[in-house]
Amino acid sequence: MSDRPTLQVNELGARTAGGLPGPGTRLMVLVHGYGADEHDLAPLATMYDPDGQFVAVCPRGPVTVPPWGAGWYERDAAGTIDPDQFVASVDLLDATIADQCERHGLERSEAVVIGFSQGAAMTLAVTLRTGAHRPAAIACLSGMLQEVPGLTYEWAATDLPPVYVQHGAADPLVTVDRGRHVRDTLTSAGLELAYDEYPMAHEIRPESIRDLRAWLADR
Repeated sequence: MSDRPTLQVNELGARTAGGLPGPGTRLMVLVHGYGADEHDLAPLATMYDPDGQFVAVCPRGPVTVPPWGAGWYERDAAGTIDPDQFVASVDLLDATIADQCERHGLERSEAVVIGFSQGAAMTLAVTLRTGAHRPAAIACLSGMLQEVPGLTYEWAATDLPPVYVQHGAADPLVTVDRGRHVRDTLTSAGLELAYDEYPMAHEIRPESIRDLRAWLADR
């Protein structure tokens, strides 16, 4: 195992919808949003993966958010974020994914990374930045693309993964124009991209779960 620092992780293992162990031949990483924790997205694992094809893990962001949550980076009232903190969190997430692949004997190139809100920004950064280890697919749920000094995206790479972007048309926290910006930027870069908007706020709904599950099955 690597001696690099890694994040606290909720390791869910592989489970079918009936609770029985699944084969778990691939890794699914669920990256939570600001103020949540490593347990927040855990219930989605069997909804996205009813056949137990994945070992699901949920890392905890390194930033403490009182009273009990966590995050990946702070932002001020103007929306400015600390680029050093952002890149450091991306590096930690990268090391954690590598550690989990090694721990479970799984290929990173076959992994799927799914992020919600701030976790979606982390998902995009850790998988699309220059020199990243690419997974098989990623999903950006109610998220945004963060462009900061010290981190570059490798839009010209030939191995960029397919991306699914979902956003709520009535999202008051991460407005829908930010989801559309992700869509337009990645489409212009030539990525294989699917995009859906839903009549919802900053949330995940049954219909969006159903659509992502179907999209993953096709991957």
